[in-house]
Amino acid sequence: MTTRKKPQFLSRSNNHPTQITEFKFLPPEIWTQILEKSPAKTLLKFRCVCKSWCSIIDQTEFIHTHPQISQILNSGNDNRSLLSLELVEYHGNRCPGCLLTLRHPKTLQETSSIFRKSDLYSYRIIGSCNGLILVNRIGGFYVYQKDLRLWNPCIRKSLVIPACPFHRSLLLDCVYLFGYAPVNKDYKVIAIASEKGEGEETRKMYVAIYTLSDQQWTIRNDELNIKLPNAIDMFLPFYCLSSAVFLKGVAYWLGNVDKQRNELTHLGSFDFDKEEIVLLELPSSWEERGSSKFLFLFGESLAIFRITGVASSIWVLDQDNKKEPWTRRFLGKSSQDGYKLFRCFVNEKVFFCESDGGYFICGNKLYNITSCEVREYEGFIYFKLQLEMYSESLVLSNVYGARDLRFFP
Repeated sequence: MTTRKKPQFLSRSNNHPTQITEFKFLPPEIWTQILEKSPAKTLLKFRCVCKSWCSIIDQTEFIHTHPQISQILNSGNDNRSLLSLELVEYHGNRCPGCLLTLRHPKTLQETSSIFRKSDLYSYRIIGSCNGLILVNRIGGFYVYQKDLRLWNPCIRKSLVIPACPFHRSLLLDCVYLFGYAPVNKDYKVIAIASEKGEGEETRKMYVAIYTLSDQQWTIRNDELNIKLPNAIDMFLPFYCLSSAVFLKGVAYWLGNVDKQRNELTHLGSFDFDKEEIVLLELPSSWEERGSSKFLFLFGESLAIFRITGVASSIWVLDQDNKKEPWTRRFLGKSSQDGYKLFRCFVNEKVFFCESDGGYFICGNKLYNITSCEVREYEGFIYFKLQLEMYSESLVLSNVYGARDLRFFP
């Protein structure tokens, strides 16, 4: 009986048999590039594979870079989901609740449920950026409480922000902005307040900035706290209504600096890296009486939608063109139903989809800009929807103090 010999491996350098036992791994920078293209929920599972993968995924640089790469990979995808926050009432229980779901942008049909929570408080979305949303918890049956929280629905993490320095002062209620500073690689919450006083022609602005990296507030005492004519009117349009639009490190909103004119006359912006406010006057030809204006994202650009009872138009901002920064991209008719719809959604955030000729999403209704038809979602919705664009990210996964969103008090 003959026995089989074990196979021998030959070395390329010579013909002598040698056994290869060394296994060569990919360098860490290659693994980083591979992991950056994976979904956030998949990365949470990859953290358990080995220590090297976990160390790469938990790096602050990786967490900040991952949402930007995901947006580039999904830039041509029209099936991005909308994050919907609804206030609900549970049967047999007087306590209100909060329902967080994902909805399809074309039908507003619910695609998945993230979590359902019942407590004494109601929630309102202030802003969102890179899959992270800033919400305000307000009110209660027995205790009045108002605080800010950061939510990451993808990884179900939540972080309570310390009370704003203006919270218990004699100033007006704060107006908040939320965004990401790409140069500093930090998420910031901006609190803007103004002195009380009737009959004043000017009001002094106070600004405090919260940074996620430090998890604390800093009051600005430099040139940002300047006097502007009726400056508080520039911020009222998105007060508690989240109509500000965030794009490439800058938050934009529409406002009016002249109380004598009942029109939105200026575009305000706040740069999260430079931490400065800039005002851009809108063209005077846009001041038709009774027109409504809304900011929205038109692809990778900032745009304004204007609508009256007979016509509608879309204007795109070109910041490099100082003489004529606004370019008209669309001009068409409108309908009375569409005009009434947008009049009811003054100071609310709207979303635009380019498919099917182009349509806007306003709460639980859709408006087609070519057919001028208003379509309402036929399914059951508890209250008016608070909508935000949804994207997956790992932000808050490595932040001290972040807790489970589903069971957060």
